[in-house]
Formats: sequence, structure tokens, C-alpha cells
Amino acid sequence: MDVTYARDDVVTFTKSIYSLIIFLVLWEAVAQMGLVYYYYLPPLSDVLARFVELTLSGEIPYHSYLTLRRALVGLVIGTVFGILVGILIARNAVAEWFFDPIIKIGYPIPIIALVPVFMLWFGIGDQSKIIMVAIGTFWPIAVNARNSAQRIDKNYIRSARMMGTSDRRLLWRVVFPAASPGIVTGLQIALPLSLIITFVFEMVAGGGGLGALEIEGVRTFDPTQVYATIIAIMLIGIALDRALRLLRNHYLRWV
Repeated sequence: MDVTYARDDVVTFTKSIYSLIIFLVLWEAVAQMGLVYYYYLPPLSDVLARFVELTLSGEIPYHSYLTLRRALVGLVIGTVFGILVGILIARNAVAEWFFDPIIKIGYPIPIIALVPVFMLWFGIGDQSKIIMVAIGTFWPIAVNARNSAQRIDKNYIRSARMMGTSDRRLLWRVVFPAASPGIVTGLQIALPLSLIITFVFEMVAGGGGLGALEIEGVRTFDPTQVYATIIAIMLIGIALDRALRLLRNHYLRWV
């Protein structure tokens, strides 16, 4: 029985990635046959060899650490403020009057367009990157927290009030748990956004990180380094997304 389940899992996994396997095989074949200029598309085997080389030399681990640190610190800050503001808007009329127009104006603005502004204000170090990630991830968290808190069944609130629940306990025992699925959804949107903002900022401003490593490959005419860096950021993104999904499935089993 266990062997059957294991075989089924292998078949299911293979079916889920077959298109990726075909793409990678075509990439290698096209590049090896010289159908595309090497600088545009080096063979996948060369890219993987370069990826291993950069990993063993410590380049990719070091720059991955810089990118992850900036992205995750900014994400945590944006998440905390986004949850607080989003729930406050849903629960307080004055807060809604003040913050709601700001969110409506700020949410559609592409945060990447503000990179030069943040460079002028905060320089090109970690501070500017973290602040920009925090602001960029704040919007989806705040919007989803607000929407989720506004959709809470009023009967839950009335029942808690009738049982003498204080405002503080109401917030932590009813409002926050009920809004948690929407907050996690906002976090799933904000997570890749934090990596994108950090990566682009590093490409423009430098200061280390995977974005700067990729641009270095362009400037030194090393296409294998460019693609190896893309693979690194892709693997980080996939790993973080899977980790967040596992956490969601574990802590929100009741949804």
C-alpha cells in the first residue's frame, strides 16, 4: 500500500513539473545547437555550473543573505503596521476617515517608481531598501486586513459583547482570529513583492545583494552569472512561498 502511494506521489509530482522539464530540455538543446547567441542564452549546463561555482565560492550565499535580510525585515515592519492600520480602519470610524483615502491613493502607485526618491531621501544603504519594502508591503496587508475585519459576522461581535468581553479581549479573541485568513492572503501577496522591491532596488542602487550580483554579470558580459542569479532568487522565492503555505495550512486548519 505504501509503495502504491509513493508511486502515485511520484507520478503526480512529475505531471506537475513536466512542462518545466520540457522547457529546460529545449533551453539546453537550442543553446547547444547555437541557434541563439551565447550572450543572450547560454546553455543551461553552463548556467548550472556557474551557479555551483558561485555557491561554493560563497558569492550566492552572501548576496542571498543580504537580499533576504532586507526583504524580510521590511516585510515584518510592513506587516505589523498593515495589520494594525487595517483592523483600526475596520473598527474605528475616525481611523477609516483618515486612513482610507490614503490607502486608496497609495495602493495603486507602483512602488518601484519611487526608487529614485528613496535614494535621495535615505541613500543607497540597507535603510532605504528596508523602508521601501516596508511601505510597498504595507498596502496589500492593510487592504486585506481591513476587508477581512469588515466582513466579520456581526453575530460574533454581539455574542462577545453580551458575554461582557472588553474591547481589548474582543480584538484579540474575535476580530484578529476571524480576520486571520485575509491577513495571511495579504501576506502571500506581500512576500514576493518584498523580494521584487529589494531585488530591483539592489539592481539600481547596488550595495550588494542578488540584484547587484546580477547587474555585475551584465557589466562584465557574463550571461551565466546573470542567469545563475535569477535561479537563486527564484529558488528563494519558491522556498519562502512553500514555507508560508505550510504555516497557513498548520495555523489555519479551521478555515
